[in-house]
Amino acid sequence: MKFKELLDKAYKKFKTSNTNVVFQYTISIDMKIESLLNTTVIKKDMFYMKFPNNDTAYLGLGKIISHRITSKSELHNLTEKKYSTINNKNQKLSFFGGLAFNLDDENFYPWENTPKGEFYIPKILIKQNKQKTEFTYSKLINNSIQKRSILNDYKNMLSMLNKSKLKNEPIPKIKFKSEDPNQNNYIQHINSLIKKINKGQLQKIVISRLVKYSLKSRLSINKLIEYFNKQYANCFNFFICFNKNNIFTGSTPERLIKLENNLFEIDAIAGSSKRINELKSKKEIIEHKHVTKHIYKTMSKISSKLSQPKKPEILQLKYINHLSTTISGILRQKMHIINILSSLYPTPALLGNSSKVALKYIKKTEKTDRGWYAGAIGMYDENGNGQFYVPIRSGLIKNKLLLLFTGSGIVSKSNAEKEWNETVLKLDHFLSYFNKTNLK
Repeated sequence: MKFKELLDKAYKKFKTSNTNVVFQYTISIDMKIESLLNTTVIKKDMFYMKFPNNDTAYLGLGKIISHRITSKSELHNLTEKKYSTINNKNQKLSFFGGLAFNLDDENFYPWENTPKGEFYIPKILIKQNKQKTEFTYSKLINNSIQKRSILNDYKNMLSMLNKSKLKNEPIPKIKFKSEDPNQNNYIQHINSLIKKINKGQLQKIVISRLVKYSLKSRLSINKLIEYFNKQYANCFNFFICFNKNNIFTGSTPERLIKLENNLFEIDAIAGSSKRINELKSKKEIIEHKHVTKHIYKTMSKISSKLSQPKKPEILQLKYINHLSTTISGILRQKMHIINILSSLYPTPALLGNSSKVALKYIKKTEKTDRGWYAGAIGMYDENGNGQFYVPIRSGLIKNKLLLLFTGSGIVSKSNAEKEWNETVLKLDHFLSYFNKTNLK
């Protein structure tokens, strides 16, 4: 069915049902997302997500429907929202976005003027897998918009794909600016927390810090994403442009959950070292078990079948190794991924155990806001299927400032110096993009 014919059908449905209609039109295009990224200026309400398990990538521009989240209790409202749709490919409505680590407290530095959580349908969605690339144009049909303006807008969006804006932007030089906390304070915090763990006040806590760099020139997100895709093909690589002064980007190995037709997979990643042999230590194994126990306990309440390997695998990245366990299973009854996400995150991999006590000490210790770092980012569809990743190895770009987040898990057997070194090591995931001689 042609665009105008389908649009007529959407308007007819709108008039007869007297409810807003989501109109979507999809065509195949002979263009790769990588090419589009290199010819497109990064703008507000633009995102990119590339999933490692099926090699599917998404590039979104604009919004037609947006749902902002200001507290964790609001998450469940997302599952109740229903839409009338007209499309030419029988596709399900998909929502993209993410959530902050702590939904229930107000944003503060450096996350001012960004949402606590948001999911939306993009106006333009480019979807690419190994077989093809598809262009989907979406519009909300209501009384405030005329049919002719939609036709013109669609033509303009298609022509935009062929407009080249390619610029050869070199990798900028960067300079260390500050960190919060610094090494001495971080070590003091950890030693204090180890004492609290040994007194039985909590079992595990994850402490993060913020490292700030100044950029000599504009950072090309397009080239950074290209680098992530080449160097970390087994990671979820992404950016979300909240506005021109706030772009969140990163490359994370940690899948929070994938759900498809009641079948789920969850990755527990905790325990880190540059040396594989050190992952056999009691400290690393204990740290990992806190995460697997939390996931297994949470999912056992809603699963008819649950599977967990006897021993964790080794996840190898270029600069570090992690203990990794994939827990999979079948839900007892159909559930929306958002409802599972609400009870699952943040896991002890990014929070600690017990969660309430850990969060209390995190808020006391950390003087900067984690924002979406260590939260959840991904997508879901109207059937409740989807997948989410934990945005670690990530940073916030604010004009010519690069703010990187890093952290480590503290248990009774932790060594403060080693934990500090681990946070430095994790920064290399992002900093390896830059010429290291420029970091001094």
